[in-house]
Amino acid sequence: KFLQHFLLSGQANYFDDDKAKGGDSRGFEFQHMWDLYLKFDAKKAFGLDGFEALQVGYGAREVNVSAEWNVSSKNIKTVERSAISNKIWAYDEEFSNPTGIWVEGQNGKLNWTLGAFSTTQDDWLADWDDGELYYLKFLYDFAEATGADVSQVLWTFITQDVEKGDQTLAGGVEWATSLSLRYGRGPWELLVEGIYGDNGDQYDGMGRHIDNQEGDFWGVVILPTYWIVKDRFEAVARYQYEGSKEDQGIRLYSRYVRRADVDSDLVLPNSGRGDEHHSIYAGLNYYFCGDNAKVMAGVQYDDISSSGDDVYDGFTTFLAFRTFF
Repeated sequence: KFLQHFLLSGQANYFDDDKAKGGDSRGFEFQHMWDLYLKFDAKKAFGLDGFEALQVGYGAREVNVSAEWNVSSKNIKTVERSAISNKIWAYDEEFSNPTGIWVEGQNGKLNWTLGAFSTTQDDWLADWDDGELYYLKFLYDFAEATGADVSQVLWTFITQDVEKGDQTLAGGVEWATSLSLRYGRGPWELLVEGIYGDNGDQYDGMGRHIDNQEGDFWGVVILPTYWIVKDRFEAVARYQYEGSKEDQGIRLYSRYVRRADVDSDLVLPNSGRGDEHHSIYAGLNYYFCGDNAKVMAGVQYDDISSSGDDVYDGFTTFLAFRTFF
């Protein structure tokens, strides 16, 4: 923080793992900046009484569309987010965050963000050489009205303006929207989310349309949690369904089945793409030091098919240690 009204923030990814994609390198070396932005506190600078908060920012940052992506990886309840959630995360071609300009504010119980982002990829700050992605986010907190510990409605929307040959975000998704409800009382908390979008124009290496990877897609996520021992031992479950109009309009997320496809004899039809995907996760989390350190164990079952033909069904087991400081 500096000059009373400014905040400069940066986080770097410093481990480059090419082996996970079938390459031959893995090591500690700079990969890209995850965040690199400057914020200006307009409310404090100009004394704007109509806002509880009002800030303007420029730089590289996360553009979070789903409810799961609006929870930091430090605090997520499952080892990995769902496939439909990752599908609409506005990642660039190196799986980092885009550069843009945004305004975020708070009016009463409503928090909101409006932004425009370049689809050009850069390891630091990108130019505006390709298309643009526009972002809306509205979060309304009504816990005071319900008397619950947590009561929130979240609506997000992205739309992307790109041309053939442009770099894109979110795998080229033309637009996507998410509406979710988070409700918690006592040891229970429940997240319910619906997602809808359009895959946009998809091209192969020769610049030809891949028709069966285009068209609409949709999904639902139901994620309940329960404190077995308050703030110490937690049970988590998640059901995810995603579907698409075309027979390869959705895909298994890269972790971890598709990586096993690279490293083992597992062969995935359609490279893990299909039109109907069910996923069920069950896990336990044990917290050692508040939220700062936890062990996460889980089992996930995935079943994805294409035009009624099985693409993959099987189990993934997780054991993770997550910490931050």
